[in-house]
Amino acid sequence: MPQDTTIYWNGKGQLPALIDSLPLEEQQVVLNAIHQKIRDGIEPAPLSPFLFFGAIIIIISFLVIYSNNKNRKREDENTAVFDTDPCLPEEPTSNPVLTYPGNKLDFTLPVLLGILKKHSVYFSALNPFEKDKFIERLRKFIAAITFVIHDKSGFKEMPVLISAAAIQLTFGLEKYLLPDFDYIHIFPEEFIGVHPSIRVLEGNVSGNTINLSWKHFLEGFQYPNDGQNVGLHEMAHAYYYQFFETSRYQSDSSFVTGFPAFNNYGNKVFEQEAKPGFDLYSDYALRNFQEFWAESIEIFFERPAVMKAQYPDLYSSVCTLLNQYPV
Repeated sequence: MPQDTTIYWNGKGQLPALIDSLPLEEQQVVLNAIHQKIRDGIEPAPLSPFLFFGAIIIIISFLVIYSNNKNRKREDENTAVFDTDPCLPEEPTSNPVLTYPGNKLDFTLPVLLGILKKHSVYFSALNPFEKDKFIERLRKFIAAITFVIHDKSGFKEMPVLISAAAIQLTFGLEKYLLPDFDYIHIFPEEFIGVHPSIRVLEGNVSGNTINLSWKHFLEGFQYPNDGQNVGLHEMAHAYYYQFFETSRYQSDSSFVTGFPAFNNYGNKVFEQEAKPGFDLYSDYALRNFQEFWAESIEIFFERPAVMKAQYPDLYSSVCTLLNQYPV
C-alpha cells in the first residue's frame, strides 16, 4: 500500500443539502494540494504553469473516460435525495478545508440515534442491547479520528455515518478502532488521485488516511441491498491494512485466524467469477485480490443471501472472520 497519495478536489467548493451534488460537466478543475502534511500545517508547493495545464488536460481526459464508463456508479443518481441535519459548527479558517477533531464533536444521544435510525438499516435491525454497544463504539471511533471536509460546509451525518460504517464492519470483533489511521477526508463528489497515476476516485486508503466521496458514500446507505457500499469497501481496505500490514498495534485474533479460510475460498471464487456467466462480483473486484476482498465485504452485508446461495463456503468464511451472521 502506498505511503502517500496526494488528493485534489475538482469541485466548486459548495456542498448542497441534497445528495445530488454538482455534476461533473459543470465542475471547474481546481488543483489545490490540500492533502499533504495537514497535521504539520505545511502548504504544498504550487504547480508550475506547465504542469498545471498538463494536469488539467490529463484530468479532463480521465473525466471524459470516467463519465462514459462509470464502474460502480448508478445511472439514476438524479432520484437520490437525502435530508440532512443542521450543519456542523463553523470553524474560522483560511484553509480550503474544514477540520474537526473527533474528540471535540460532542454529539448528543438523540442526534446519534436520529441519524442512525434514519439512514442505517443495519443499526435499526439491532436489539436494544446491541444498539447500546454500537453507540458506545461509535462514540469512541469518532473521538479517535480527525475529519477533514474539503468544502465550505459539513453536515453531522458525515462523521456519524462514516464512523458507523466502520463499526458495522467490526461489530463482531474485539478490536474495532483504527489507530493506524488519523484522518478521514471527505470530498463532496469524485476526487483526483495523482499517485501512482492520475485517476478519478470515489474512495481510497493511503498512508494514515481514508478518503471518501460523500455523494457515493451516501448512496451505499440509500441502496442497502445492491451490493455496493463505498464506506464498507474502504473500511475493509483499512482494516486489512491495520491487521496485516502493520505490527504497531495488537491484531484482532478472530480476524487474523479467520482470514486464511477466506483467502482459500476467495481464490476459488475469484477464478470462478472471471469465467463467463458469473457476475456476482464486478469487473473492478477482479482487478486484484485486495479489491475482491473489499467487494466481498460489500456483498456480505448487502446481499448475504445471494452470497450464501452461490458461494456458501466463502459466505461461511466471512461469517467466521467477522463473527457476524447476517442470514
